[in-house]
Amino acid sequence: MGGSGSASTSIDIEGLLKEVPDSMQTTLPEEMCIYHVPVDIRQVNKDAYTPQVICIGPIHQKNENQVIKELKRRYFKQFFNRLPAEKQKPVLEELVKTITGCVDKIRNCYEDAALELCKDPKGCEVKIRNCYEDAAFEPREDPKGCEVEILDCSEDDSSKRCEDQKVFWKMILWDAVFIFELFLKDREFMEDKDKPQGKKDTEKYKNDYIIAKPWLRLAVQRDLILLENQLPFWILDDLYGIVSKYIITCSCPPKAGCSCPPETDKTCCSCVPKTDCCCPCITFPVLACKFFETYNKKQTCLQKPLHFTDLVRYFLLPVNPSPPETDKTCCSCVPKPDSCCPCITFPVRTRKFFEMHNKKQTSPPKPHDSPIKLLHSTTRLHQAGIKFEPKPDEHLINIRSWTQDDSIKKGELHVPILVIDDHTDCIFRNLMALEQCHYPYEAVICEYVIFLDCLVDTKEDADLLIKSKVIVNMLGESNDVAKLINKLCQGIVEVSSRYNRLAEDLNKYYDNPYNKNPGS
Repeated sequence: MGGSGSASTSIDIEGLLKEVPDSMQTTLPEEMCIYHVPVDIRQVNKDAYTPQVICIGPIHQKNENQVIKELKRRYFKQFFNRLPAEKQKPVLEELVKTITGCVDKIRNCYEDAALELCKDPKGCEVKIRNCYEDAAFEPREDPKGCEVEILDCSEDDSSKRCEDQKVFWKMILWDAVFIFELFLKDREFMEDKDKPQGKKDTEKYKNDYIIAKPWLRLAVQRDLILLENQLPFWILDDLYGIVSKYIITCSCPPKAGCSCPPETDKTCCSCVPKTDCCCPCITFPVLACKFFETYNKKQTCLQKPLHFTDLVRYFLLPVNPSPPETDKTCCSCVPKPDSCCPCITFPVRTRKFFEMHNKKQTSPPKPHDSPIKLLHSTTRLHQAGIKFEPKPDEHLINIRSWTQDDSIKKGELHVPILVIDDHTDCIFRNLMALEQCHYPYEAVICEYVIFLDCLVDTKEDADLLIKSKVIVNMLGESNDVAKLINKLCQGIVEVSSRYNRLAEDLNKYYDNPYNKNPGS
């Protein structure tokens, strides 16, 4: 009677499979490059990831104040005034057509496919919140009668949550054109500053809301580096390519015998043309590199970064950063249906996942591929005779010792100069968050900061690096530098470190009793 296979306990396999639609994927879109900062990293310093002046893209758009919204529209108008009057409407139509034609591709660049922008189409956010007890969304009774409004605003499909799709593409348009006008104004202003006194255009931008205030320009630049405050670089490049052939972007002299149409003849110049005759004097990647040139010591330009955060990260890397060596997981077996097992069994996969806690692993990672396990602090190393030599012209992460370069004297560590100011914490945090999300196995900035954190434990460690001129302290007290460095790595996961072998060499030097220097 009614054994284990009875109808009452039978499983509807077909129904179970239908609960998981084919559209549900466990892999992320290839385009994804703009992320929400992980919670355990964000909670250390929330302000470092939040725009203070300008909100770009959908994640923080709802927090933008009305003054800035108005400013974006003013910049929009000023930008289109750069175009011939008869070209303004067709160019705008082409911009909108370009954006609306790739909305899905733009959305796929964001980690949150729902895009926070579309969360509150009917202005009922406060009412919705009042219907829930806490962040876990445990419903209360409906004291304000907003049940219908909740249903209207809670569609599963993010595209349906926006009644008006104009909200999305208009946001992209406003933000992109704002960036174009800001970058052009900034470049023109900087060029004017470099002119001889008699040729300066002193009236230009003297009353501009952003350009006329150096502190505000730096604040905007800082906001444009934040990981959550980005537009995909490719859409900015595409849109700028549409408008650039109609605007004057620099003072290049016109070409002799130019055959361009009358409406574009002013853009012909003596620089290398992108097309047969007319060309923008400057491409958008070059324009972006100019705006962020403070970080661009290499004076190079990355043509296809993911976004501005990625661009600034590139500036801090060596020209050809060599990734740490890794063991290859490729194998020669080829699984065959119904006849061959997978290359790796589940127990092996489980042991591999927890190998960091497995002290009996049979094949430990290579020393130079592992995270740094131990490194003596700066003061201890100095007591053993290690000298810290500042290298102003080196790339930030290019820390070298006598074991890596024969030209370096034994006991010397050559360290590129690091300037620590009010923006250092914010910049490093966002670059590290990007690496944790997008470059976990190429986390060059994270590895550098973790190595620095190993060197600096106390105020005395920071003070020694400052006196050695390896660190330029613009914060004030040495203790502030030590605290900043120590907090940067909270929540950061280190998979490997290119500095592990260097750390081992420094430790060996310290442990050698002949290197002790009691008089230091």
